[in-house]
Amino acid sequence: MAKATTAEVAANLHAHEVKCEERWKTIFKETGEIKEEISSINKTIRIATFGIISFAGAIIIALLSWALVV
Repeated sequence: MAKATTAEVAANLHAHEVKCEERWKTIFKETGEIKEEISSINKTIRIATFGIISFAGAIIIALLSWALVV
């Protein structure tokens, strides 16, 4: 196999760089989408946690009120 010329190496390198640039753009886009999904999940978890704690507090207050009445 003959040695590649400087022009051929440069052309191959350029083609490689173009492909890599496109791949990185795709990766960054998908990473951004994943971050948005994680933020949404975190918000849902916070809301659910607050709801559970509020419900538990209401139950405790109701039980304490009932215990004081009886």
